[in-house]
Amino acid sequence: MRKHLTPLSLAVLACTTQTAVAQAIAELPAVQVTDTPSAPGSTLSLDAPSATGSRLGLTARETPASVSSLGAADMAERSLTRAQDVAVRMPGMTEAPAPGNGGTSLVARGFAGHNSVAQMVDGTRLVVASGTITYPFSTWPMESVEVLRGPASVLYGDGAIGAAVNYVTKRPIFGAPQREAFLSVGSFGTVQGGVGLRGPINDVLAYSVYLDAEKSDGYRALMDTQHHNYALALAVRASRDLNITFSLDGGVNDDARYFGTPLRNGALDERLRRTNFNVADSVVKYDDRVWRAKVDYQTAANVRLRNETYHLTTDRQWRNAEAYSFNAAGTAVNRSDYLEILHDQAQTGNRFDATFDGHLGGMKNRFIVGLDWYRTELVHTNNSPYGGASTVDPFNFAPGNFISPVPTLPGRRSRLQTTALFAENALDLTPEWKLVAGLRSDRMELDNTDLRTGVNLIKKYSPVTGRLGAVWSPSDALSLYGQFGTGTDPLSGALSLPGGGNTLDLTKGRQVEIGAKGAVPAVRGEWTVALYQIEKRNLLSRDASNPTLTQQVGQQSSTGIELAFAAEPVRGWTVDANAAFLRARYDSFKELVSGALVSRDGNTPTGVPERTASIWTAWRFLPQWQAGFGARYVGERQGNTANTTKLPSYVVLDASLAYDYSRNLKLGLAVKNLADRDYALAGTANTRWLLGAPRTVQLTARAMF
Repeated sequence: MRKHLTPLSLAVLACTTQTAVAQAIAELPAVQVTDTPSAPGSTLSLDAPSATGSRLGLTARETPASVSSLGAADMAERSLTRAQDVAVRMPGMTEAPAPGNGGTSLVARGFAGHNSVAQMVDGTRLVVASGTITYPFSTWPMESVEVLRGPASVLYGDGAIGAAVNYVTKRPIFGAPQREAFLSVGSFGTVQGGVGLRGPINDVLAYSVYLDAEKSDGYRALMDTQHHNYALALAVRASRDLNITFSLDGGVNDDARYFGTPLRNGALDERLRRTNFNVADSVVKYDDRVWRAKVDYQTAANVRLRNETYHLTTDRQWRNAEAYSFNAAGTAVNRSDYLEILHDQAQTGNRFDATFDGHLGGMKNRFIVGLDWYRTELVHTNNSPYGGASTVDPFNFAPGNFISPVPTLPGRRSRLQTTALFAENALDLTPEWKLVAGLRSDRMELDNTDLRTGVNLIKKYSPVTGRLGAVWSPSDALSLYGQFGTGTDPLSGALSLPGGGNTLDLTKGRQVEIGAKGAVPAVRGEWTVALYQIEKRNLLSRDASNPTLTQQVGQQSSTGIELAFAAEPVRGWTVDANAAFLRARYDSFKELVSGALVSRDGNTPTGVPERTASIWTAWRFLPQWQAGFGARYVGERQGNTANTTKLPSYVVLDASLAYDYSRNLKLGLAVKNLADRDYALAGTANTRWLLGAPRTVQLTARAMF
């Protein structure tokens, strides 16, 4: 209950404290305080600026789109150590991992894969090569993970019809130094550790160093892993208005060599749940490095210039037997797809933008215009046509070694060069009404050379994408919005022309979305509701008169609703929950089956769950103790385009217990997959499942020093 002071008591209080306050102000350094009254532990953060939903620094409440985020402290509370594990805690986001896609592929709003869900680091788009992205791995250097759902091509280029995920990294600070470290031990011989240091060197220079590593024996043979990640940066404050940051981020990762568990008569045999059917000398290795130089110049009170130059190099290697299936009698497993593939990829780019704050016709207006250029080169080396086969006894398994009748040689060289002009504008029509618009024009050239035949094909694309939205805020606790947006998906994430042709266009999409965002001050709560409809056109299909030819006549769509709520009903008890319901369909799609075209119209796309939900709740039941509990539900997914097989739904339960030993030392115990349930993350429904991790226990110490 708030106490009221009389004028006399105020005067007495002022007289007795004036000297002490003045002395304290003189002695203490200046501290910058940012007020973002979000619900504790929330993935919504409606009043915090979102760098992912808009380049204009709009808050999530001001953005006419669905934006979610989770900060570093909340990642640590939930024991989320892998970058993509954060994204799948957001409304409607799920995963479809496989070693071939780097284990990082995501699903959003009815669309699956790297082509439809873009991933960035600090707003820089990671170009997909052969359906694969292998960076970032770790959350340790992350300040936050942000997700913009729906088409994001207008901001980040092609390949973002379903969503865009932005991994925001920690960078140098000129304030008080921050020093932190963690050490974790867990099930299956897992040991993790990291150190993070950042602060000023002097008035001009500041630094940040974040290093972490992980070693695990794995819960199956050949699942031993070693991960090493680094994020280094040096900031130069050349003047009050000019800041330059140089950084080097990357990781060297020897990853798990597990490509799934074969099903016996269409079901999982309990005796094989921990068997790995790969070969003994299998390899899955990734080495990613990105150099960046950022310049931020406030040329005037209302003009800001930014430029980022970057160079990303990626080396990857796979050498595995990747396909396993039982014979008809269910007594032996046939192995095939003995693949050896190497990626030598480089991405160089520069992004410049200028922001102008001012007025238009007496109304407050923010405008940004920019130029984005990048070039990606890929040399793809393989042992195509991927021969090799073997038969093994599943119950007396001997892994054997990699065999291939075909040598591993360079197969193709591809180069994608893109130049894009983009602009975004936010106009305050009235104190309650805001109009947000964006436009992007790309010029893309894809040059693909078959190194074995010498055939060279070149294709140019010129997509124009945009979005137009409005936000109405009748009160501080409620905002209503609507948006129309367009986007594109690349025809192939392989940096090659599909089917070897150069006559096909980009896959195009459009979305209509309406929604509401609000606050519930009584419980320190926030909530959002979003309804959307997306159409994706120019899908690849077969020519009805000549099934050997590919044409673009297909269409896929999804309609759905997403709900999210976060609150602190009573002090010390927080809740963060979301749910998504959608209807995804092939509207027009024909598939070649045994030499004949078969319609898949009306079927649900493969790998897409139409029901998802997630909740995390934490309770500080004593001043130094906190307990947490989480549940994540993923609905059933179709295993093929015919919809004759399904991957079953699953629920994963997590729990945690944290103890604040002191102000600078925290201890935590986390249990993942509390019920020790077997579940399929991905796979072909009636042949092979990629199983999720069993119950794992993790004890972590986090220190500030």
